[in-house]
Amino acid sequence: MSAGPDVLDPAAPNMTGIGSLITDGTWLWREDLPYYIARYHVSLPDRFLERVRSLNYVAPTVPENRLIEISTEDLGISLC
Repeated sequence: MSAGPDVLDPAAPNMTGIGSLITDGTWLWREDLPYYIARYHVSLPDRFLERVRSLNYVAPTVPENRLIEISTEDLGISLC
């Protein structure tokens, strides 16, 4: 867990959890997303919301091979 500024209001106090990521295997989001929804009423893609609802608002356990794909392909992290 790391701390850092509110990306929409750099003058706001630092927040925790900004470096933590959550995935359902399809979508990837930061742990602080609920903060931005509550504070700024950010809108989310309909497809994301449909997926969240279909999972009853709980991120499922994602297989390790999918997590590796997300890390390397989507985030560009080298695992070598």
